[in-house]
Amino acid sequence: MNGIKIYKEIYNLQTINLSYIKENSISFIFFDNDNYYLNKDNSFISYSSYLSLNMVYLIENIEKIYGLVIYNFFPICFTKNNSIVFACKIREKNTKIKVCDKKKINKIISLIDSKKEYYSDEYDDERLLIEKYSHRYKIYHNFIKKYIINEKRRKKSEYLNLIANLINCKSNNIIDVSCGDNDDIFKICKDKDLVVGNDINFYVIKKAEEKYKNVLFTNNNILNLDYNNSFFDISYCKNTLHHLKNTNEINLALNNLYKISNKIIIVEIENPKVTGGLPKILNKYLYTKYLKDAGKEFLNFEIFKEIIDQNFNDKSNVSYLTFENILGKHMIAVIEKR
Repeated sequence: MNGIKIYKEIYNLQTINLSYIKENSISFIFFDNDNYYLNKDNSFISYSSYLSLNMVYLIENIEKIYGLVIYNFFPICFTKNNSIVFACKIREKNTKIKVCDKKKINKIISLIDSKKEYYSDEYDDERLLIEKYSHRYKIYHNFIKKYIINEKRRKKSEYLNLIANLINCKSNNIIDVSCGDNDDIFKICKDKDLVVGNDINFYVIKKAEEKYKNVLFTNNNILNLDYNNSFFDISYCKNTLHHLKNTNEINLALNNLYKISNKIIIVEIENPKVTGGLPKILNKYLYTKYLKDAGKEFLNFEIFKEIIDQNFNDKSNVSYLTFENILGKHMIAVIEKR
């Protein structure tokens, strides 16, 4: 299937007339904190829209050919010649790309500028930490998670059954808005029409894509979700709120989830200091000190419920439940549009 058709179904982007973009293509422009870059001959790097929809594969291919390290990629616009343009954030440019003439592509530059704040360096912190301590994460996944806090102790099968029951059989388009290295949705939604795995951390998306070829991966910030309104039957959001900086960011994220989906499932670990016991010890020594997890703004149940109620009570049916395992108490909110 034509890749542009899929992206038009998913994304709510502006369509503009750009004669210098190839017809039926997926094109890329690069940017850092100061400049915008194109191919050395001032052309866009383009692929046929009939190629693989696996954007991770295309990005990795660009990294190899042009000697780049890409931190984020996100769609900018459609064009009238049935194409789509993606922006890619880089840290260090290579001689194979060059600073472009802003006047030539001022429309695209203005669109990138409107989204740039959501892909600033501050959002790279967790990726840099995960890459720096990748050996620790290997130990965590291959030993600690496998033998010490294993699936039995985490009650994994019970949890997956719980989430599967919350996702009714009529749901066909599902997104995990911040999937990270969590594959819950990918495991229990294999029969769905479309499963999207999104995360702002491109490093973990690369790892997930190696295992799940049937998932469409995107790299958007939860604060900047340009998907079509109510396109997804379900948005799944697990352990994300405590990674946001303040209530304003939480409210923006929740508003975005409401826009793009008809039903929202939010799972958030209760503040380990409130839960106490082993969850408090695991968070302090395993996740914070050893794995350098960047999420620290944990909520207790009262505040979690208050935030959800304030955002949704007047327009949705909201229900709550909890799930407890060795990691602590998981607070779950289910929000369905009326």
